[in-house]
Amino acid sequence: MNQAWTLTIDKEWIAWLTFDIPGEKVNTFSERTLNELDALLDELAINEAIKAVVIRSGKPDCFIAGADIEELARIRTPQEAKEKAEAGHAVFGKIAELPVPTVAAINGSCLGGGLEMALACDYRIVTDHPKTALGLPEVNLGILPGWGGTQRLPRLLGLGRALPMILTGRPMPGRKAHRIALADAIAAPEFFEDEIRRLVDRIVTRTGRREISQQRKRRQPRWLRFLCATPMGRRLVFHQARRGIMQKTNGLYPAPLKALEVVAKTYRRRTLQEGLSIEAQAFSELACTSISRNLVWIFQASQRLKKVGASATQDVPSIRAVGVVGAGIMGGGIAWALSQAGLRVRMKDINWDAIGTGLASAARMFKARVKRRKMTENELNLAMHRIAGTIDYTGFDALDVVIEAVAENLEIKKHVLGEIEAHVRPDTIICTNTSSLPLNELASALRRPKRFVGLHFFNPVNRMPLVEVIGGRSTSRETIVAATELVRRLGKTPVVVGDCPGFLVNRILLPYLVESAWMFEEGVDIQRIDRLLEQFGMPMGPLTLVDEVGLDVGYKVAKVLEDAYGQRMRVPCALGAVVESGGLTGKKSGAGFYLYNNGHKKPNPQVKDVTAEARKQDHISAQDLTDDQIVDRAILIMVNEAARCLEEGVVADPEVLDFAMVMGTGFAPFRGGLLHYADQRGVGEIKLRLEELAISFGDRFAPAPLLEKIARDGGCFYADGAAPNGDAH
Repeated sequence: MNQAWTLTIDKEWIAWLTFDIPGEKVNTFSERTLNELDALLDELAINEAIKAVVIRSGKPDCFIAGADIEELARIRTPQEAKEKAEAGHAVFGKIAELPVPTVAAINGSCLGGGLEMALACDYRIVTDHPKTALGLPEVNLGILPGWGGTQRLPRLLGLGRALPMILTGRPMPGRKAHRIALADAIAAPEFFEDEIRRLVDRIVTRTGRREISQQRKRRQPRWLRFLCATPMGRRLVFHQARRGIMQKTNGLYPAPLKALEVVAKTYRRRTLQEGLSIEAQAFSELACTSISRNLVWIFQASQRLKKVGASATQDVPSIRAVGVVGAGIMGGGIAWALSQAGLRVRMKDINWDAIGTGLASAARMFKARVKRRKMTENELNLAMHRIAGTIDYTGFDALDVVIEAVAENLEIKKHVLGEIEAHVRPDTIICTNTSSLPLNELASALRRPKRFVGLHFFNPVNRMPLVEVIGGRSTSRETIVAATELVRRLGKTPVVVGDCPGFLVNRILLPYLVESAWMFEEGVDIQRIDRLLEQFGMPMGPLTLVDEVGLDVGYKVAKVLEDAYGQRMRVPCALGAVVESGGLTGKKSGAGFYLYNNGHKKPNPQVKDVTAEARKQDHISAQDLTDDQIVDRAILIMVNEAARCLEEGVVADPEVLDFAMVMGTGFAPFRGGLLHYADQRGVGEIKLRLEELAISFGDRFAPAPLLEKIARDGGCFYADGAAPNGDAH
């Protein structure tokens, strides 16, 4: 078996440990690669001629991406998890105990176990390459840094700077790592080798080591050092950190709370070895929980979906220039995504004011990246210069792809699509950004429907990672492959779904929103509905989400689905009454189900008044619902519609559906997705509950045929009957 680690010692007696797993795009720590490193460290420990050790990567843009996720997924017992943590501690401890200075030379991603290994080194040097990122993302997998991260990072940076990295999992670029003293030196990738040698030359002398130590100290703000130096200051930091976690997670995710507990127990109170022991125990308590397994499964699913169809991309035609027709918020966001990916963009609308709106939307998204130090002002200027505006179709004959993003109206879209086809080359791919309109109806406006495909971007484009790719009856396979590759190029995850009203995500999500509106019409308090669904794990309550999307937009899509699917998706009169009352369009107008003012919201009393008459039209009387009824009505109606989507072949399999719902709607990630939740709760139990709801609240809850069949057979949506990572239900 080829070795992942190689050791070379140059003529100046500097040891170079190079990590490069053969045949893999990234380096990860597995039991095998960790054992290899362990053996080489034993060699170095007894070599008295060596002056310093440099650990580097043989990959062009990856240092170490962390631990092997597949091995993490295979952990079955807390004892096994604890042994994994202790094995990492032992190997990284050998790095820390080497009698000579050690340097981690970081170019590219340095995450999880990769950063924990780098922290065991005496010094770190990074590049300013855009792909250089340092972070501890373990909490996003339902665990905590288990190879020393909770111990070494606070000792190096102090609580104020270490806790956000540990508790949020957000990585930072190389520039910031150097600025906060996580890295001791920084270099351009082109001069990385030279700068590594300069750093090594400094650290082999006592004077150089002292200078670097002073530089680290100067990069730590005095007020932050003082705050964390006193017991009262530390208590304040821990209190604020816990409050932030609870606000963000509602206490549904135990990993950040456990990580905070470990740091609070050990910072300035225990030796390193005592702290590592406490860390290993906490890691073992988290690694086998259902929450961790579900979050790991979501990560694995995302990696699998990114690879789907990748082998076919060698036949994809080169895409250099893309048109966007419609310069509204969505059009501006799509133009931003295309320019961000280095593509030239031509954005068209009917007047220059509209073009200005689209350009302003793209500029805001770029400025947000500048503010977060994800790009520079110069890079922003270059990106904006890649977007050109026009009020006619001049230049569209030179475009490889055109994306239509006009109003969600069938006739308007058909008219615009016909115009586009008349001004582009026969081989240009025409895409429509629609959230609900069937592709086959839109394709009827085109002479060449095989080059037509749907791309459903989610709003806001700069934050939502999912894009639905929809093929119509006549769409060619080559067009779908090209569209999915374009989505990947934008840094997003494509999910190929079948053509039907609402496609996949909106078809499942809209019943959840509409059912919440039904409960509101029945007299259930707005805040109670939202609070209970947030406690279930949704990122925001359904009625808050309707306000965010826009009541007018949501109502229009809901009516499209009602027309398509009939009574089971009937929209309550209350929703129409609110929309038609005028001005109540949601957050964008300052009033919807809630009133919005300076970042605060409160229930809108006008909404209750508006819906009083609507309640009579629907023959609705006030209902005294239990908490369980409220949650089940909102969630199980989605499970039922998801079963229909599987049955009709709208989506390939349960995994794709679950991933799409997590990424497209924020469906409680710790539950592993909608159908994993159904399997874990029991499909038979859900069938019985739907039958009860159907008796009490209407036939829209009648179990779907596929759900009935699975319940009758005693099975699960996931055919192998396994929960994420092999847990039995």
